[in-house]
Amino acid sequence: MNSKSAVVFGFNEYAKQIALQIASEYDSFAVFVRNEAEQTAARAAGFNAELFDLSEDWKLIEERFDTDNLMVFCALDNDAENVFLTISLRSIFEELPIIALAGDHESAAKMKSAGANKVMPILQITANVITEMLEKPTVTEVLHDILYEQSFLKIAQIVVPEGSFIVGKHLHDIDLGEEFDVLVLAIVDHEMAATFSFTSRGHNHHIDPEDILVVIGYEDNISALSEALGAHK
Repeated sequence: MNSKSAVVFGFNEYAKQIALQIASEYDSFAVFVRNEAEQTAARAAGFNAELFDLSEDWKLIEERFDTDNLMVFCALDNDAENVFLTISLRSIFEELPIIALAGDHESAAKMKSAGANKVMPILQITANVITEMLEKPTVTEVLHDILYEQSFLKIAQIVVPEGSFIVGKHLHDIDLGEEFDVLVLAIVDHEMAATFSFTSRGHNHHIDPEDILVVIGYEDNISALSEALGAHK
């Protein structure tokens, strides 16, 4: 069995959370940072971070990792540096899976053009949702799949029907993730002009008929949840 490896470049809060969640999933894991402040923060979090330079020729990667089984996260604070890093890595490693974080959609487009396989724009809403996912151990595997391994996950809207067992309950009082292995990203209140309440913001929404649950998970689990609620997707 081939040894799986992963590298995270940068150590801001997003990079930190990604590192904390994925490190144990790999046989070999490393953090590379641009400055001593990030190195100190990474070490405080339990990672033996190493300094690197953007002019790197990447021999350190080739010497330390099997690049056929390596996953890379470009998570530097500066979008321009992230683009340069992505270009630099892609010029050497044509098949390397690269996931890049971007501050906005314009930067995300640049990351994609630079050669990133997947890009995660760090908008505030996205940040809130990711934070909630990272804080719930039951959905760590879901995050793992969203980021870089599988494409079987779906986002769906489920209309809560009259008589459903969750009508009249508060969102925080039920744990659909525990029973159905899905994550509720948001709920749309039909009485409030279709207002979104993102669950990561801590809203304890009272569920009414015709409210809409926005969920993410595997298709069969979403179908099972929809059937249990007596709803249609």
